[in-house]
Amino acid sequence: MSRRRAIKPKRTSGLRRLIDECTRRLRSMGRKCRRTAFALARRLSPGPTVIIDARRRQAKRLRGSIGRAARSYARALGVDLPPNLVVVAQRVVHEAGQLNGLFQAFQGPDGVRRHIVLLALSVNERAVSDDELLAALRCGLTRALEDAIGKPVISVPIDLEVPRARAGAPIAEFRPNGNRSQAEPERGAIPIQRIEDQRTS
Repeated sequence: MSRRRAIKPKRTSGLRRLIDECTRRLRSMGRKCRRTAFALARRLSPGPTVIIDARRRQAKRLRGSIGRAARSYARALGVDLPPNLVVVAQRVVHEAGQLNGLFQAFQGPDGVRRHIVLLALSVNERAVSDDELLAALRCGLTRALEDAIGKPVISVPIDLEVPRARAGAPIAEFRPNGNRSQAEPERGAIPIQRIEDQRTS
């Protein structure tokens, strides 16, 4: 009977290093292929022409976020972006006063419509945040996509922000006839600690 030769520790460690190296290279190749596929998908998917009037780092960041927001918004609505869509983010947008954005549509002699969405980076000397910029972008895209999605049939405004004047005003209790009862004394705010003391007593 032939004896089996025991695998030496050196061979085992060398084989393990080879497997680890192959696994690392395969993972690296997979990440590169994924990045390449995403880059090709972004290039092939129709996107707007974005012009940013800002510094290089800020312009690069805003160009990417505006392009992604525009493509995702159109994809969510099930339509494609207009082929002749230009988005310009500039310092100020002025139309009878400073605005967050402005949508314009032009139609040439050939019948081709071109859409421009102007976005303001500042309004009344106040810097606009990225969320506010993207909100103005979606408002302009809604108008640019009307030919594909149609005009709104129902539009219900929802305002959850309480004005400061109303929020700071005192709460007054009124009777159904509109007059306050004279028999009852004026009721004010009672601290929670005082209510607990009254319950314990």
